[in-house]
This record gives sequence, C-alpha cells and structure tokens, in this order.
Amino acid sequence: MSIRSLKKVAMGLLAINFLACSTLVPAPAPAADIEKEEQAVYSFFLAASKGPALILQETSTNISELTPQEVKEQIKGSFKSVSNEAVNSYVERNAQPSQLSPNMDLGVDYILLPMDQLAEITRQPNWGELLTEKYPGSYGYTIFSRVGFNNTLDQAVVYVGSVDGPMMGAGYYYLMEKQNGEWIIKEEVMVWIS
Repeated sequence: MSIRSLKKVAMGLLAINFLACSTLVPAPAPAADIEKEEQAVYSFFLAASKGPALILQETSTNISELTPQEVKEQIKGSFKSVSNEAVNSYVERNAQPSQLSPNMDLGVDYILLPMDQLAEITRQPNWGELLTEKYPGSYGYTIFSRVGFNNTLDQAVVYVGSVDGPMMGAGYYYLMEKQNGEWIIKEEVMVWIS
C-alpha cells in the first residue's frame, strides 16, 4: 500500500471516529424546554405549600461567595453521580442573579417577593410575624437558584433555601433526577443552617 493510500485510509478513519464521537453527546435542549423543566423542578419544592408560596424574586447565585470553580468542586464533591453537563450548566446559569418570571406555572399559588421589600421587613426584630401579616397564608419564604441541567434534561442541580423566620432556615444543593416524567431528589447536601 502506498503512502498516499495510507494517508487516505487514516483520514477516513479519523473522519469516522470524529462522527462517532460527536454523536455521543446530545445537543443542548431548546430554551423553552429548559424553562419548562426549571418550573417543574421549582414545583417539586413548592408542592406542599398550604398557602401562597412566597418566593424571593431574585435568584440566588452564590450563597457563600465561592468562585465558579469552587462551586463546581463543591457540587462534584457532594454528589457522586452528578454529570459535568449539569454542573457546568448550573454555574453558567447562575453567573448573574436573575428575576423569576411572574408567569411561571408552578402548580401552586405564589407571590414573588422583591429583595427591597424583604430587606425592609427583615430589619424589624419580629420580621417573621410581619412577613405573615403582609402575606397572609404564607409561612416564610423560599430562595431558588436557576436550575442547571444535563443535555437530555433528566438530571438537574439546584440550590434551594427555605427561611421560616429569624434564625429558622437552611439552604441545600439538590441533585434531581427525572424518573417516569417526574422530578425526584437523588441526593442533597446542606450548605447552611440558622
């Protein structure tokens, strides 16, 4: 076989290998699908709400001032089966705070609480009572990050904080998995408590 023929065979094998490898990782899902699944993840955590769920309007991006690389390491170190796609998506989607939409379909009644209103209320020593008075039927408030997904939208990473009153709250990272069309908690790790 000539050198020219060997080069053609080698180039052909490289092309086949490239095509085979490029089909192993699915393309990222469309934005509308991601938003729908993000709302489904949020719904999971609000399903037990007895009154209107009170949700901080601004998403949490970094609860402990970690760098993006430190957040990646913390999540990967906390969850055995987390995919790199979900971790990278989580970090990218939480690079900046964002405002949750008042048009989300969460399956429960909810109120988005602006940060300035929360700050005004929490300056008071009895702010837990004041919050309940201002938003009857609610009990404390929930903080969400944006949700990071793998490309097939069947694994998710999310931060959720729940604050019921002064010195009564906790925050967790959750690794979620979609099974039979429903999101479930696969693993969780507490990152703060008060």
